[in-house]
Amino acid sequence: MKKLQAILGVVIVLGVAAAATSVAVAKPSKAVHVAKALGCSSATIGVTGPFTGPAASAGIDQRNWADLFISYWNSGKAIPGTPKSMHRVKLNAVHADTQLNPQVAATVAVQLRSNSKVVLVNGFPGSQEHIAGGPILRRGHLGFVSGSATRASLTDPSTPDGHVLSNGYFHRVVPTDKAQGSTDAQFLLKKLGIKSGDTVMTVDQAESYSVPLISLISSLLNTAGVKVDRESQPAAQTDFTSLANKAVAEKAAAVVLGSQVAANAQVFFQQLKADGFSGKWLSTDGTFDSSTFKVPGAYISSFSLDIHDVALAKPITAAFEKKYGKTISFGAPTWVAVQTMAHAISLACSDGKITRDEARKDLNKVHLKTSLLGKPIGFDANGDVVGGVGFTIFQIGSDSSYNVVQKG
Repeated sequence: MKKLQAILGVVIVLGVAAAATSVAVAKPSKAVHVAKALGCSSATIGVTGPFTGPAASAGIDQRNWADLFISYWNSGKAIPGTPKSMHRVKLNAVHADTQLNPQVAATVAVQLRSNSKVVLVNGFPGSQEHIAGGPILRRGHLGFVSGSATRASLTDPSTPDGHVLSNGYFHRVVPTDKAQGSTDAQFLLKKLGIKSGDTVMTVDQAESYSVPLISLISSLLNTAGVKVDRESQPAAQTDFTSLANKAVAEKAAAVVLGSQVAANAQVFFQQLKADGFSGKWLSTDGTFDSSTFKVPGAYISSFSLDIHDVALAKPITAAFEKKYGKTISFGAPTWVAVQTMAHAISLACSDGKITRDEARKDLNKVHLKTSLLGKPIGFDANGDVVGGVGFTIFQIGSDSSYNVVQKG
C-alpha cells in the first residue's frame, strides 16, 4: 500500500468554536509535556479512521457514527447508558484519515499528540495501526478507545504490544480475536460440517491483524484432525487465481480468509466460484461490508451485530440513516467507544479542569449500564471490554443481504 499523507481536519460540532492554533509536529522519539490543565468549557477528541482507501466504506461508517454521537451529546438528546443527570462537557472532534496504513497512523499519532487541545483519541480502527501509532500516543499521555481493533495481544501485558499499550492507554469496546478464532473454528466444525480428514485452506493477508487470527483458527482446526492448507497473500495483491485453483484442486471443504479489505474477499470468493469451488467460505470481521462484499452464500464473522435488530437503537439508527444514508453496522461500536470517552471527560472535568492523564485514568471508571449495542460496557484493567457483544456469524443471501445465522 502506498504511503499516503494523513488528512487532518477539524470539525466543529453544533457551533462549539475551537480556537485556531499553530501546531508544530513533534518528533516521534520525544515525549510531549502535557501537565498543564485545560479548561472544561469544551473538550477536543481525535476521531481516526480509514476515510479514504480500500477500507473507506467501513471507516466512513465509523466516522459518521462518531459524529452522530457527538451531535446527540452536545444537544442533550437521550443516549442509551448516559444518565440524565450527567453533566455533559461539550465535545469538538478532530478527524484524521489513517488509510488503514500503519505509516499513516504513526503520522496521525504525532499530529494528535502535538495538538495540546486533544485529550483522548478514538483510535485506531486497525490493529496494525495501534502497533505503529499507539506508542506515539502513549508518549503524549493520550488514552485511546477503539471500536474495531481485535488483535488479542494489544491488551495482553505479557506480549510486546500489550506491554506498551495495555497499561491504561489502549481500550476497546469489541471482543478480541481469541473469541473470534474460537467462534469461527467451532462454527466450521459444528455448523458447517467440517470434519477430521477434510481439507480447509486458511489465508491471511500478511499483516498483524490477520496473521495471528488465521494462525489460531488453523491451530484449532488442526487439533480437530482437519488438514489445514495454511496460505498467506499480501492485501495489496488482489489476484487470487493461484489460491483459487489450488483450493479447487485439493478439494478444500472450506476456505477461510482473514482480511481487512472487503474487496479482496469479493474477488477471492468470485474467483473460487468461477473455478467450480463448491465448498464453504468463511471470512473474518474485517470483510464485513455489505456495500462491497456481496457474493451469496459466504459466511462472515463479526462483532458488528446488525444494529437494526437492537430495539433501543432503532430511533438512533433511523436518525443516522436519514442523515448519512444506510449504515453497514460496522461503525455502531464506534458510537459506544466515543461515548466512553465522553463519560471519562465529564468525570475528569468534575473540578472544572482536565488533563490527558485525568481523562485517560477516568476511562477505567466508565461503566455503561446499557449501550447502543444493547449490552453493558466497561473495561478491565488491561483495557478489554467487560460486557459488550460477542462475534455473530452472518451469511450473505441471494439478494446480497447480511443475515444472522448465529448470534454472538
